[in-house]
Amino acid sequence: MSGDILFDVSGGWGTITLNAPQRLNALSLGMCRAMAKTLSVWRDDAAVKAVLIKAAPGRAFCAGGDIRDLYTARKAGDTKGPIQFFAAEYLNNWRVARFPKPYVALIDGAVMGGGVGISAHGDYRVATDNALFAMPECGIGLYPDVGATHVLPRLPGEAGMWLGLTGARLGAGDMMGLGLATHAVPADKLAAVETALRGVDWRDGPYDAVEAALDSVHEVPNGPTPAIDARRKIDQHFDKASVEAIVASLESDGGDWAQEQLTAIGRGSPLSQKVTHRMLGLGGRLDITHALRLEYAVTRRFVETGAFLEGIRAQIIDKDRTPHWAHSTLPEVTEAEIDAMFAPASDTPVFDWESTI
Repeated sequence: MSGDILFDVSGGWGTITLNAPQRLNALSLGMCRAMAKTLSVWRDDAAVKAVLIKAAPGRAFCAGGDIRDLYTARKAGDTKGPIQFFAAEYLNNWRVARFPKPYVALIDGAVMGGGVGISAHGDYRVATDNALFAMPECGIGLYPDVGATHVLPRLPGEAGMWLGLTGARLGAGDMMGLGLATHAVPADKLAAVETALRGVDWRDGPYDAVEAALDSVHEVPNGPTPAIDARRKIDQHFDKASVEAIVASLESDGGDWAQEQLTAIGRGSPLSQKVTHRMLGLGGRLDITHALRLEYAVTRRFVETGAFLEGIRAQIIDKDRTPHWAHSTLPEVTEAEIDAMFAPASDTPVFDWESTI
């Protein structure tokens, strides 16, 4: 693991480099632990004025957690290891969200799942024209976690619910339009962003200095913005009290866009879809700490029941793309089953600066 994530302090910057491009910088338990520990140290280090997180050149900033390892462990009967991974990941997400100094993520390539958790909670997110945002967890039998239950409900209109239920993919233009990115730059000018950041005058104040540097290199994305273009339809159809009602609304539309959303929803686990709908409904009223506590309890249930195994098998292991979910349709998932997924956990981690997982 030692080479999978790198840390450096120079010129006022604490720099984190994700360095596992061979697996799209997917996060391991060791990477989460190392990053969480480092952020705790940098929080009190006067030599660190701000944090920059980036990835080694490749196809992804971070495509999520290393779910292949989670699958292998759970298939072998191990629940402790996967639960420990999620606890460490969520502690890391909390520290990003609560970090008291400027935190900048340079997003070049895919940012999904766990990658969202180490970028979206920070102060500044710079997306290149290679950026590809998605929360595709319903398609692997999970739900949008890593603090997404706090982030997604705070996006404009019903964009968060739409993203969570469909796993839709966004480019830099949509990321900017929805607030998932604060700045954008062509990929071939990414080096100029880092140069500008490393040239800041800290006497201007860390936040003012960093923001001015990012503003100086920002370029409005010129790519397509299908999510922004469809915002009225998203709000119209995804503002419903249940997933079944969303599906019914889309079915009544009859248009091509609506059919595409129905197809996307249909790929996901019915249990995951219903858990996601409830989680995002609750998340709009929760701060990041309480959102992560709730996520831990729900994720623990997913691990204990093995609800995610079939999705990971179909999408990642066998790659046959034909998961056989425990429920064939949404109505088969009962309220009692959903309630059971939300049962409180007795071992919820303490999210603070001293915890170790």
